[in-house]
Amino acid sequence: MIRRGVPAAEVKKMIRDLGMEQRGFYQALGLKTATVNRKVKHHDRLSPDESERLLGVAKLMGQLEAMISESGESEGFDASGWMANWLRQPLGSLGGKAPFSFLDTMEGQTLVATALAQIQSGAYA
Repeated sequence: MIRRGVPAAEVKKMIRDLGMEQRGFYQALGLKTATVNRKVKHHDRLSPDESERLLGVAKLMGQLEAMISESGESEGFDASGWMANWLRQPLGSLGGKAPFSFLDTMEGQTLVATALAQIQSGAYA
């Protein structure tokens, strides 16, 4: 899927699902607004690099949903809203920076996934 490229329209869908501002989301993922809009308009796919970063964010959402499911307290919990808010909050484990600022690289997304896992384990995050 990464090599073929994710349909560019999926970026817009993720922005809606997370309730995030388009420009900030594009910037966080290192995407150019004009490029994404052009690809959406022409029903094109993202490049493998762009696709990998987008799927990394989807993976983070899946990680959160699994955490919620395991807690047994998922009724009425707005996972997308929580994730959108959490991504903007500075974390000590990330040097006081918001997780959002690490989404443009796969290594950064790994750091964010670790910080998210620390919340579940009760470790310092």
